[in-house]
Amino acid sequence: MLHELTNTPVLGVSLGHVSLLRLDQTGGPAPGNKSFKLRHYFSEAKRLGITRLISFGGAWSNHLHALAATGYQLGVETVGIIRGELSEEKSAMLADARRWGMRIVYVSRQEYRQRHDVAYQQQLKERFAPCLLIPEGGASLAGAQGCMAVADIIRQRAPLAHHIVVPVGTGTTMAGLVAGLDESFEIDGISALKGAHDLEQRVQELLSHLPCDNRAHWRILHNYHCGGFARADLSLRQFMLAFEAIHGIELDPVYTGKMLLAIHQLRACGDWEEGAPVLAIHTGGLQGRRGYSWLS
Repeated sequence: MLHELTNTPVLGVSLGHVSLLRLDQTGGPAPGNKSFKLRHYFSEAKRLGITRLISFGGAWSNHLHALAATGYQLGVETVGIIRGELSEEKSAMLADARRWGMRIVYVSRQEYRQRHDVAYQQQLKERFAPCLLIPEGGASLAGAQGCMAVADIIRQRAPLAHHIVVPVGTGTTMAGLVAGLDESFEIDGISALKGAHDLEQRVQELLSHLPCDNRAHWRILHNYHCGGFARADLSLRQFMLAFEAIHGIELDPVYTGKMLLAIHQLRACGDWEEGAPVLAIHTGGLQGRRGYSWLS
């Protein structure tokens, strides 16, 4: 689960003293951080005797992929509300989800924009009752509580790794880490989204509801999105191909690839010393590689 990168330079810069926490090797059929976000929902469904979970995502959603896989494993029904029309949203992810029994419901992009609206969510709850509704991406207090378990893994597997880097989408995983680790840890989040300067507010909101007396120091860096969410510019493509050729570890272009590219660029410009130890978290999402022809 913990992998030390070698000193062999990647495009002229060494990633030596960078350790990868391989969450992509955890979670059974749903490897990565998504399984941590979902664990409290499945526990709550079992407690309430509910056998149907519903959530939202796009045609390549790692979140829905993990939801479908875990539901299949545990014998729980799942429903995926998919952004986009049937004709434009075909993917290997959706094929997997169907095979695992997920009911796929396509909605227009206009309707999908209502996914955070309480009234719209209530309509879905009534339509698919009895069910539990999970916010898009597992972005919730329950999701952050589940991700606090990642902090436990860090303390067990890498107790001396006090500089941690993690990719950020909704901020849920980051909030769990900040709450689960103490002030001796410094956490840098690498935003996968362009212009998402409300991420700090989202993390703060989650932290305000999490029980923790002594939190890790944290910040989010916004300049390594490579064009925006799920976008992959030339620098990211070149870096990922070079990294994988040297280290033999697959990355995803949405999150972990951008995080490691950020470390690479920060070392290249001298902001971070090449020899300074860093623990980087591989959050999984490798199923999404199938949506990028240059990785096939």
